[in-house]
Amino acid sequence: MPRPPRIPSPTGIYHVMLRGINRRKIFLDDLDFMKMEKILRQLTHPKTKSGEEMPPVCKIFAYCLMTNHIHLLIAETDKSISEVIKSLGVSYVSYFNKRRERTGTLFEGRFRSEPVCDIQYFTTLINYIHYNPVKAGLTTQPSWYKWSSWHEYELPDEMLKYSICEQNLPFKSLTREELKAVVLKNEEPTSFVSHVEKKKYSDEEAEALLRSLLPNNQKDADLKKLPKVDKITLAAKCKDYGIKAYQIRTLIGLSESTIYRGRLKMTRSLK
Repeated sequence: MPRPPRIPSPTGIYHVMLRGINRRKIFLDDLDFMKMEKILRQLTHPKTKSGEEMPPVCKIFAYCLMTNHIHLLIAETDKSISEVIKSLGVSYVSYFNKRRERTGTLFEGRFRSEPVCDIQYFTTLINYIHYNPVKAGLTTQPSWYKWSSWHEYELPDEMLKYSICEQNLPFKSLTREELKAVVLKNEEPTSFVSHVEKKKYSDEEAEALLRSLLPNNQKDADLKKLPKVDKITLAAKCKDYGIKAYQIRTLIGLSESTIYRGRLKMTRSLK
C-alpha cells in the first residue's frame, strides 16, 4: 500500500530522516562523512563556478550523520523538501558509487519527514538529533561526536560564516543565544513524542490536511458531498495523523461509529 502524502508544514520546516536501503551503512569512513558535510554546505551556501554566492537551496538548523542514516532539521526556500533531498541523494550516491566502483541505489526509496510547527517541538528536535549518537551507544556525550551540528553551536560569531546551519531562526521569540543555551547545556530530551502524536490540529488545519490526502481531482470538492466510500477511506487515512474523530465527523459528515468501522476495516486489510 502506498504511503500517505506528506503533511505540509505551515513554517516550511521539517524533521527529515534519510536511511540506507535495508538499513545498510551509507558512511564507511571519514571521507564519506566529510563528503556529506560538503554537500550540506553546498546546499546552504551555494556558489557559482566563479565563486559568487547564491541564495540557499534550503536552510538547515541541525543535522546528525549516523552510519546508516541522516537526521536533518531543515527548512524549504524556493525548492520543495522533496527536491532538496533528491539533490542531496543524487550527489552523494554519485560520489559513493564512483569511489567504490559500484552501481545502484544507496538510500531507501522515500525519506521520512514530519512538519515542525512550534518552538517547543523545534527545540526538542534539535536536542533529539544531537543525542542520536548517545542513544546508539557511539559516545556518552553529544559534544564528543564529530559528525553532527552540535559543534556549530560552539562557534564564536566571527566563525559562523563557515557553518552549515542557519543563523537566522524561524521563530521571532527565540534568539540565537537562547537556542545555543538549549543545545550546549547537554541535557538529553526527557521525552521525545512524534509531532503527529502531540499536535492538536485546529479545524482549519484539520481540513487542510484532509484535502491534502485527497486525489487531485477532489481537492476542491465539498468534503461533506464526497461519496461515502471516499469519506470512509479518507477517515481511515487520518488515523496516522492524529486528527480527532469529532473533527472528521464535523468536516466530512460521518458518524463516529462509521469512522471507527472504516478504520478497523482498513487495519484488518493491511494484516
